[in-house]
Amino acid sequence: MFFRRHKALVILGIIFFILAIITLFFQQVKREELQNELAKVELQNVRIGAGTSIGKLGTAIFGVIQNNGERTIKIATMSVYFFGEDGESSKLHKFFPVNNYSFSDSLPLKSGQSKEFGFLIDEIVPEDWDGTFTAKLIDLKFR
Repeated sequence: MFFRRHKALVILGIIFFILAIITLFFQQVKREELQNELAKVELQNVRIGAGTSIGKLGTAIFGVIQNNGERTIKIATMSVYFFGEDGESSKLHKFFPVNNYSFSDSLPLKSGQSKEFGFLIDEIVPEDWDGTFTAKLIDLKFR
């Protein structure tokens, strides 16, 4: 009796449940694919120093990004954690060492290529920054 009365609702619920399972499955596949691709891209010689960007001199983060994968990268996202005097992560900031929307360098990073990057950080770092940081690639967009 219940099923006859609410047949459409039950069928919609089952369809929604199946679609949710399929969506979760494909999200997991995409996460695994991203992790595999991230393992093929290296950040090298990431350091803090003095630098110039758009005519401004200041403290900057420099490094090299190396694409050891087979796919061309159009956007690479790097998270940098700046640590405070207490040793705890004080601030997180995202940088884009490869960015096809950049005005200054919009070239993609092809397979086997490397590229130097540098970003001014004077206005980003927290006041209690002790000079230490960690950098990690967290996302890639491909052509």
